[in-house]
Amino acid sequence: MEPKRNASPFFQVLAEKAAKGDSPSFREIYDAIAGKMYSLCLRYAGNAEDANDWFQEGFVKLYKNLTAFRGEGSFEGWARRIFVTVCIDGIKNRSLLFPVRREDTDAVAEDLTGYDKLTNDDLIRMIRGLPDGYRTVVNLYLVEGYSHKEIGGMLNISEEGSRSQLYRARVLLQKMLTEN
Repeated sequence: MEPKRNASPFFQVLAEKAAKGDSPSFREIYDAIAGKMYSLCLRYAGNAEDANDWFQEGFVKLYKNLTAFRGEGSFEGWARRIFVTVCIDGIKNRSLLFPVRREDTDAVAEDLTGYDKLTNDDLIRMIRGLPDGYRTVVNLYLVEGYSHKEIGGMLNISEEGSRSQLYRARVLLQKMLTEN
């Protein structure tokens, strides 16, 4: 088993200062992670309006929870977890997590083919075009690296439900690829 990596002393000190109300320290934290956290929010939201709301809410929660950062693991990883939770809560609040759309599952696909011809921007645009539930599972499983069991717990669905949503997302992405 690999030992836990300690956080960068840089972020540990900044987090401690910012938790005590030091605005310049919080600004440094913001400047260091804002771009990555906004990209994360945009991936989950699929639109700029929700991404902006979740981004702002994520930083509010991060600020309020700075005292909970113990220096175990990376600060960015800790912050990422906060932002992922905010995004999932935002999706749940929209009540659009798992719409049933028969046309999404009509095609049968084992793996995505043709993706090697896409640019990164094309792929991100396609993922952003997925329904909320599919996009959420794709982000959690393929991008964030969570297991289906962990995803099920976060989204209050079964482990098999997570697998099913990923499969359906892959089918829909394959369909998008063949149409383009």
